[in-house]
Amino acid sequence: MEELKILFLEDSAQDAELAGYILKNAGIDFTFNLVDTQEQYQDALATYQPDIVLADHSLYHFNSVEALRIFKATGLKVPFILVTGTVSEEFAVDILRHGADDYLLKDNLVRLPNAILSSLEKYRLDKERQEYLDNIINNEALMKEAQRLAQFGSWEADIITGEVKWSDEIFRIFSYEPGEIKPGHDIILHHIHPEDRAIYQQAIYSRLGKLDILGSEIRIVDKEGHNKFVYFKIVVKRDTSGQLTRLLGFMQDITEKRTLEKELADQALRQQKLITEITIQAQEKERNELGKELHDNINQILATIKMFLGISLANPGKREELINRSVKNVNYAIEEIRKLSKSLVAPSLGDLGLIPALQDLVEEINVSDKLKVQLIAEISDEKKPDMNMELMLYRIAQEQLNNIRKYANAGKAVITIKTAENNLLFSITDDGVGFDATQKAQGIGLRNIRSRVDFYSGTMDIISAPGQGCTLNITIPF
Repeated sequence: MEELKILFLEDSAQDAELAGYILKNAGIDFTFNLVDTQEQYQDALATYQPDIVLADHSLYHFNSVEALRIFKATGLKVPFILVTGTVSEEFAVDILRHGADDYLLKDNLVRLPNAILSSLEKYRLDKERQEYLDNIINNEALMKEAQRLAQFGSWEADIITGEVKWSDEIFRIFSYEPGEIKPGHDIILHHIHPEDRAIYQQAIYSRLGKLDILGSEIRIVDKEGHNKFVYFKIVVKRDTSGQLTRLLGFMQDITEKRTLEKELADQALRQQKLITEITIQAQEKERNELGKELHDNINQILATIKMFLGISLANPGKREELINRSVKNVNYAIEEIRKLSKSLVAPSLGDLGLIPALQDLVEEINVSDKLKVQLIAEISDEKKPDMNMELMLYRIAQEQLNNIRKYANAGKAVITIKTAENNLLFSITDDGVGFDATQKAQGIGLRNIRSRVDFYSGTMDIISAPGQGCTLNITIPF
């Protein structure tokens, strides 16, 4: 707190010294301007510009009643506290009624610091409140425009006189021009949607007697017959005996908000249905691939083994050769089943991590396929994807590399994964035949990739043209 300038109207230097001692012990930084005559007091009020006035009651040809009158005439907006000897309770009440902020007796000066601080805080709050009200008054036009833009209106009902006032926006919420009709609660009740009217009436008539604030969301039907969603709040004002005297109401048109929320909910539902459809299609694709692989490859190997074993039983001379061939084919079948299982079962990335798992995938393709794949990884230790995201990226790499091997006729592919600011960048580029990305419908593979990316609120772009290969770019925010 800054140093307080205290104007002290007191004719006892000893009492003033005691008051100063108590204030210093309370940690209050201050300066005294001590006066004891009316002339000195009037001059100090005009020139000293005090932060607070302390006044004794009985002085030579002068008293606190006159001092308060002179103080009020100056228009100063600072606390005035009576500090005196014995006075009657009636006098204390009377001087407070005439504008003094507090009073205390000299035999209880220990209360002086709290009295000063409380009065100063009250004036500070009053000043802020007045500045706020002045700002509202000075910006009334701006407030009206703000209410119009926010579709927010206010109303006031005086229970004693029956007078009701609406802001312009209340009229507009019900599709009236300001002043077109006489404001009244019956108009509000008339426009409430029939299905919500009973709930609204019950809230008003049964709950307002118990609550000071009531708020809810209801539907209305405006003058033009349009259904709207509005949020309303009612604040109850009561007198000292608890009787209801005024109602302050606020109402906001939230139709656009509710419409947007419904559109977003519908969009989320459609998105969820699409993800479910793609998931089912992906599962069916995997089943078909599995069935084809079992039938066309592994089943043929097992059939050959069965044939060799059957021949060996009928031809003992070739039994050893045929059993050796059968063993060789069994090992081949085991290896094919291992590869098939590895492509279907989620890899354990928890031990390896994404980069080693991708390296294993790249090495397997490079060994067994004409396609040569390169991995470029630039991931910082501070920003790494979690395990679920790592598995998602691994599956995307599997899916896209499978697409490249089947359709692109490519000789080279590059997988790039790196971090940039708050995003993870993942791309797969090939030098294959490419396609027209603006016209070609995306197959189940790319749609499956897109659904995985959407789950993490990421973006996916495909850059391709006939004869110019294809690049799949994925950006996922951390």
